Amino acid sequence: MKEIISGISLLLLIQGVGGLINHLTNGGKSWFLVNYIEAFQGWEIVIDILLIVIGGIIGLFSIKKSSLS
Repeated sequence: MKEIISGISLLLLIQGVGGLINHLTNGGKSWFLVNYIEAFQGWEIVIDILLIVIGGIIGLFSIKKSSLS
């Protein structure tokens, strides 16, 4: 279970950091999910930051859970 949680955390962090770099440098369409979800248009940078924060929290939870076992 820890591996799945760590994988989700890594995925969210990659999507958030990569998307943030892409949007701050005015990059074009890429493989970042925020570019393809219509509801997020106009909020791309905020959503990227939220993905980074959520991924970090999940990652910390994963580390804490493994230290408790």
